[in-house]
Amino acid sequence: MIRAGAVVLGTLGTLGALVSAPGVMLAQTFEGIITMRLNATGRGAATQGQAAMPQQMEYQVRGGKVRVTLGGGMAGGMAMLAVPQEQKLYMLMVAQQSYMEMPMVPPQAAAAASTDDVKVTRTGRKEVVAGLTCEHVLLTPAKGEGTDMCLTTALGRYMDPMQGMRRGPAPAWQKQIADGFPLKVSLPDGSVAMEVIKVEKKRLANDLFSVPANYTKIAAPGGRPPG
Repeated sequence: MIRAGAVVLGTLGTLGALVSAPGVMLAQTFEGIITMRLNATGRGAATQGQAAMPQQMEYQVRGGKVRVTLGGGMAGGMAMLAVPQEQKLYMLMVAQQSYMEMPMVPPQAAAAASTDDVKVTRTGRKEVVAGLTCEHVLLTPAKGEGTDMCLTTALGRYMDPMQGMRRGPAPAWQKQIADGFPLKVSLPDGSVAMEVIKVEKKRLANDLFSVPANYTKIAAPGGRPPG
């Protein structure tokens, strides 16, 4: 959902804020690495007068599988895997050589239009980001200002590795932008929350999208046993 001055683009938590498309079984024609710059912007971005440093995130995709890793201070420390073929999500803690396993929960049917308070406006304005052309789409909540997303169809759909953990109906507005991948997200104050800075089309190793054999399974959040 979207509220004034902010956009909830998935729930990747410390892995950053990106848009979530409805559904997890997504056909991906692109294979490679997409590098994103995440900026802590808007209210709450600064702590004690010091601006938060931007971070980089790598989004790797092959055959519908997705691996998301955060750069900067946590480089190599944690990764999230989404494996639709297994209907599983994996969070890897590299330093501890451990992982959590969670089942994917397919999102329910889209919410009725009467309860969907976000208006999607395709502006027709285009921009080139990281060598790819994208179209600016304005997402405006019923109350508040809109968030601008520049979407491309060259990379297939964006798949949020955390989408499968969500319950409840997916907002209907998400279906209207499900064919796009966000290259740039700008907040109402003009600040850029996320921007793709590099796109590398390349073959990726299979083992990037599986849990290493020497990793130990630990309990999922909330004390529940792993799925």
